[in-house]
Amino acid sequence: MIAGRDGRRARLHRPAVAPARRRHGIGTVLIRAAEERFAKFGAFRAGAVVPHDNVLARHAWSAAGYAPQPQWSRWVKALS
Repeated sequence: MIAGRDGRRARLHRPAVAPARRRHGIGTVLIRAAEERFAKFGAFRAGAVVPHDNVLARHAWSAAGYAPQPQWSRWVKALS
C-alpha cells in the first residue's frame, strides 16, 4: 500500500492482499495502521483512490468506513 500525506490530508493507494489471504482482516489491519499513523502526524482526513470498476475494493473500503465523494472526480494528464 502507498500511504502519504500533505500535512493535513492523507491518501491511501493500492493496498494489496494476496487472493489466498483475503477475508482474513489483513487489509483492515493495513488501513487502520495507516490511519493511526496519519492521526499521529495531525492529518484530519484520509482518502482512498478506488477504481469505479473494482467492486471488491469498493466493498472493502466501504467496510473500513470510507464513502465516495460524488462532488469530486479525479483529473489526470499524461506527461509523455
